[in-house]
Amino acid sequence: MEQSHLVSAAMKLHYVTELNTYILSGKGDFLFHHETISLPSFMPGYEQSDIVNLHWQMDKEESKLYHYTNEWGLNYLGQPFTMDGGYSVIIGPFLDMTPNFFSLSREFNLSSHESEELRSVCSQLQVLSLEKENGFSNLLRQFEQLADDSPPTRLQAEKSEEFKAIEKDISEMNREAELVKLRYKVEGEFMYAVELGQKEKAQKLINSNNMLFSFSDRFPNQPIRRVKNLAIVLNTLLRTAVSKSKVPSILIHRLSEKFAFEIEYTNKLSKLQQLYDQMIEEYCDLVRSSTLSDYSNVTQRAVEYLVNFYDKQIDKNELAEVCFTHPSHLSRKFKQETKMTITGYQQMLRINKAKYLLMNESISIEEIAWLVGYEDASYFTRVFKKETGYTPSKYKSLH
Repeated sequence: MEQSHLVSAAMKLHYVTELNTYILSGKGDFLFHHETISLPSFMPGYEQSDIVNLHWQMDKEESKLYHYTNEWGLNYLGQPFTMDGGYSVIIGPFLDMTPNFFSLSREFNLSSHESEELRSVCSQLQVLSLEKENGFSNLLRQFEQLADDSPPTRLQAEKSEEFKAIEKDISEMNREAELVKLRYKVEGEFMYAVELGQKEKAQKLINSNNMLFSFSDRFPNQPIRRVKNLAIVLNTLLRTAVSKSKVPSILIHRLSEKFAFEIEYTNKLSKLQQLYDQMIEEYCDLVRSSTLSDYSNVTQRAVEYLVNFYDKQIDKNELAEVCFTHPSHLSRKFKQETKMTITGYQQMLRINKAKYLLMNESISIEEIAWLVGYEDASYFTRVFKKETGYTPSKYKSLH
């Protein structure tokens, strides 16, 4: 089979299964790969190692399907073909059950950031039922038949005069330069409001100027696609605006990735529309709580370090080296500008993260304690109650 036909069949397989799709030659060279999910470096299978491993384990002389599972429970399907010198087609990864993140994190000694990234990646992976897996398996066996690119015979109803008139009106509206100018003006005012953390003003600008992100003209019959595109644009503008406020980049990245996943995997119109206000509110709250613009360079570096490693034991001498200063000067400067000690600031970050996990994740108190940096769940509970007035369980039930 020509390589162009292989690629065509592989793209069709990817569109149907929505799984990463790979074709390897008999020598193990990648002829094609299309990935929508990339594994982080700490996970087995990073940089297609599982794909290569499965390819070499398959018996190329027997045209039978293979199901490969790695040590973390990631699954792949592979099918070898003997024609044209031999090649194999592999799809995955996917899950057959939701993994126990806490057990994996403890077993492989993951940091809190790695645990969050693991959750994020697994939230994107499909959990396949046996029926769906069998369906994908049959499709993989018929891979070579997917290369048939003969187009279907198209039938199309004639457009009514009313529909033609609507199309003309939309076309004329898109040509109006004043509307374009207004969009840019409102966009600038909106981004400046976000940069200052003024969520009420930002929400008012969006709600009263919906034409700012209008995609109805591009997708008149695809409301889900239109609303998703609007949310993607809004997420990009918010991320750009907040970056001007000297908020630690890691916090902006986490929030942006969180909403990017929600946008991609939410297919309810009402839920997508609710995301607009939620994004504006959370980005503006991030500016209000995390801006570093009023701090010296020394304190800015210290805060960014604490945000990245809040779950680890902090060595103040090492932190001072990162900040290019003396430990005593760092402690004094940090307390003067933040009104908190370094230890107190780290504890605040841990408790804030614990609050978020309590309200948004269905995981145990022990797991939350470990994720935010406390080995002893009982000690975490005492600290949490001292800071909030509630035990973690009570806080979760109230919120």
